[in-house]
Amino acid sequence: MLVGLWSSSGRGVAEDRSPTDMAAGISVEPAGLVNAPGVVVDADGIRRPVAELSGITWLGGESYAAVMDGSDRLLFLTVTPDGHAAAPTVTFERSIALDHLRDWEDLAVFTGPDRRRRWFVVEEDTPAVREFSEQAAGDRPAGESPRSLREAGMVSLAGPFRTARANRGPEALTVEPAGAWLWTANEEPLERDGPAVAEGIAGRVRLVGLPIDPAAAIGARSDPIEQRRELVYEVDPPHDRLGIPGGPLYSGVVALVALGPGRLLVLERSAAAGVPPLENRIYLVDTTTAAGAGDSEGNLAADGVTPVAKTLLWKGALGVNLEGLCAGPRLPDGRMVLVAVADNGADDGLGRRPNPVACFFLTIP
Repeated sequence: MLVGLWSSSGRGVAEDRSPTDMAAGISVEPAGLVNAPGVVVDADGIRRPVAELSGITWLGGESYAAVMDGSDRLLFLTVTPDGHAAAPTVTFERSIALDHLRDWEDLAVFTGPDRRRRWFVVEEDTPAVREFSEQAAGDRPAGESPRSLREAGMVSLAGPFRTARANRGPEALTVEPAGAWLWTANEEPLERDGPAVAEGIAGRVRLVGLPIDPAAAIGARSDPIEQRRELVYEVDPPHDRLGIPGGPLYSGVVALVALGPGRLLVLERSAAAGVPPLENRIYLVDTTTAAGAGDSEGNLAADGVTPVAKTLLWKGALGVNLEGLCAGPRLPDGRMVLVAVADNGADDGLGRRPNPVACFFLTIP
């Protein structure tokens, strides 16, 4: 049924816009969706449930890693797109335990010159970005995933996001390809930044850039919050639908993808009672030309606070709750693969609920 939803209503639209608004020929097209398993079998033979996928990052080739909301395990998977619009092939390879349980929302990985991966994970409990480290790539067999991850550093986000509404705090995380900046954002407006999203009412959130020290774990030498860039991003109101009276309304930022210095894809997710119940939107923003938020302690709804300009690349109703998005490899024809994961809700503990995984093709010069 999910593939059918993709075919009939999930191709989405790219709104009419001028050549300037087309963001220099950048476009996004859907490339299939599949229901992945509800369980992963680890090397020890134990079958572990997979549910509530909340963030995903690319590790190279067809390999990816994902975090689960409310789980202390990191999932390793392979994703092979069809190359056209058919469903991708997805295999859950294994999982490993993180050293503690948090409300993990998204993750990003940067590989340094020493081939050692730096793992960054954002969580909503503190809230904070936490860095995990692993043994150097040369210390394990080629192609083998890390055997363990340990926390190496942390930076609190309680400053910019201290008045986050319940379960609407930092949801997204990405690292620029050069490894100079991390970017995160709260899902929906902070209490101090104006009213919550509502019918016909957009919301302003904080797009926060954190500088990374190439020689030390995050927060080890200085607090990147003190040197942060803070921009205003305006999330669309809840989507149009055949409504059902009552019920909550949601519309917020759930994932970020860094394409280059200051250039980001933003995944918005809208949910409401009605048909369709969900809508996903992918926007392009350029933070290098954006004005700062000014007084970060002020109200983003105040006059004179200008949101970053954004260009719609795709939107559609896939029938799944997309929460994670990352950029993968380039195809032979030059297109870049984007992989998205959906939060399917709490599992029953038996691994029977499927996990939707979607692919997109990004055309970028």
